[in-house]
Amino acid sequence: MLIEIVFLSFVSLIIIFFRKRNLTLDNFNNIEIKGYKILIIAAVVEISSVFLFRNYNDSLFFKVLSKSYLIYPAILYVTTININKHYMKFFFLGTLFNFVAIAFNDFKMPVLISEAFANAEATKIYLENGKDLIHSIMTDETKFKFLCDIITIPPPYPFVKTISVGDIFLLSGIFIFWQEEVTNSI
Repeated sequence: MLIEIVFLSFVSLIIIFFRKRNLTLDNFNNIEIKGYKILIIAAVVEISSVFLFRNYNDSLFFKVLSKSYLIYPAILYVTTININKHYMKFFFLGTLFNFVAIAFNDFKMPVLISEAFANAEATKIYLENGKDLIHSIMTDETKFKFLCDIITIPPPYPFVKTISVGDIFLLSGIFIFWQEEVTNSI
């Protein structure tokens, strides 16, 4: 979802620029998020977890270290202490929805593989073999299916993928973040 966050941030900043025309780097100095360092640590843990899982999957020690779902309580804490900001409410709900889906499904996000994927069969095999740290394939036993990755973003979107309701709330929070924080500092 990193690509979507960067893309949506870019679009948000373009919208702000065309609406206000006086966007400068100084507008970013007044952004205040309590506990932002925890979010940075959570991002490092997530990236490190994926790296360890992909490169050291045979080691029990590194399997323990690759528990990326441990970032969710940290993100929920930061969103809770900043809940007075509109976008943090969206972050909180998105994080909570994704965490529920992951926690009730062996700590992996189940994915509904749509035929819109050019390589749907290869993706199914990849997920069935447990080669993805964060995702698994959706089955009949999947719990809370409505919170799982079930919404396929088809072409012309360049990166065909499946997202969850929680992801929609998170991406909405990103958009609102830029609109509120940067616009308020102009």
